[in-house]
Amino acid sequence: MKKTGRRVYLSGAVSFATADAVATDGGGNVAYFQNILVDERRGYAYKVTFLSAFPNASQATGAGNVPFALQSFSRRELLRMSNAELILACGRNTAVGTSGFIAAQNRTIGIYANNSAEARDPLGINYQNQYVIKGDAMATQSLSLAVDLEALGQSASSATYYIELDEYEVSSDEEILLILSERAGDAAGLAD
Repeated sequence: MKKTGRRVYLSGAVSFATADAVATDGGGNVAYFQNILVDERRGYAYKVTFLSAFPNASQATGAGNVPFALQSFSRRELLRMSNAELILACGRNTAVGTSGFIAAQNRTIGIYANNSAEARDPLGINYQNQYVIKGDAMATQSLSLAVDLEALGQSASSATYYIELDEYEVSSDEEILLILSERAGDAAGLAD
């Protein structure tokens, strides 16, 4: 594995209206998922180095500052997942024990959160330290966001993001091991 020196910066916004998949439970929609990066080149992988909401300075309400999980699901995988798998992937299925928590999923690379007291005050938010990234996580082909719907509802759950990635050149064997590691804790098989 060798760092290429190329740094990739992703920024944008996701919303319920453009979601690739939606997780529901008896009370309605609980989370949505949207793919934000597809890179199917062989021999490359990415390490996430920074994760944040992208400040929306034009709105005094802090719009877009919504917590999300950064995961390595492709759009194709999201479209094929059952609702039970989506519930598990967003960390809602604690009935299966600690494997139901989002941190236990190998597909979860990082979490962006915010202090709810500061969430609607864009001037009071420290965007530099509101995240956690798994130190050994690498993305080989895709990145997606899982966004909570319950706290703010569908209309206010649009999330902005800013992500920094370092690109690595990997051998065929390393790429296979990274893909296996990514999928080892996949939601499939753990769901009801």
